[in-house]
Amino acid sequence: MANASVLSSDPAEAAVQVGRYLIDVDMFPVFLMAHFCIACLMIREDSKDLGPKFHQNHPMASWVSSVLTSLAGVFVTNFLFGTAVVDIIKEDKLIIVVTIIWYFMNYGPFDLLFKVVRLSPVYMILALLQENLRARCVFQGLQMATKAYPGAVIIVLLAGVINGNGYGYVKIVERLIRGKWVPGSNDFLEVTYFAKSSLYASGAFMLQSSGLIPVAEELVYLSVVAIFMIFRITITMTSFKDPLLPLEQPAAKLLFGVGDKKKQASETTGKVENGKVETKKRR
Repeated sequence: MANASVLSSDPAEAAVQVGRYLIDVDMFPVFLMAHFCIACLMIREDSKDLGPKFHQNHPMASWVSSVLTSLAGVFVTNFLFGTAVVDIIKEDKLIIVVTIIWYFMNYGPFDLLFKVVRLSPVYMILALLQENLRARCVFQGLQMATKAYPGAVIIVLLAGVINGNGYGYVKIVERLIRGKWVPGSNDFLEVTYFAKSSLYASGAFMLQSSGLIPVAEELVYLSVVAIFMIFRITITMTSFKDPLLPLEQPAAKLLFGVGDKKKQASETTGKVENGKVETKKRR
């Protein structure tokens, strides 16, 4: 593995080194813990309309929802590819770390972890770390599906999308565990930015591996990570829920007759959705 601390003086070679480092760097514990913090925060925030003390009155539902959200991509991928859904539970280290973070996020002294994670600078750092993890999940999902189903383009693409946005496809089930029924909130009915960006990233990785994008794998990976991070900053710092909409709208209107969705892009809900702390839109 290239040593990211000693970069080449050649910008192109330095970019390849950084890309290789990001591909090879261990996601545990830093990147995964950042993701777990945001997942547990999201569950607590999304439970506010179920009662101010839902997490205290229903600790089992809160814990199961937090674990399912934290490892959603693995659960869904295992289900679709014929692996036992509960196989991930064999990873004791991950379950223990999620449980510790869940506990201190919901029951820690003075709500300290909850309050710290909600601070804008801290949340931004965690979100950017999470985007690095999401790029890795897309990349690894493609690799896993390619080995299992070589030549099956749709299956390989599906694996990348699911691994990069697992929560979007288990959201209904996860909310049912907490007694919350919102059938209109799913990534099939309303395709989110996180689903679309995972799809585009999967397509880019596949085009590169097939030789249609004639650049190094490391450069494509680095580009995906950079774009993910830039868009996450945009989502977190502005009112846009989907920065891809302005780019997609002309084509969508031409192909499907889709109306103006700019209002959707600027709406905020006062909840945490897909790892973003949102506030109500001012009128």
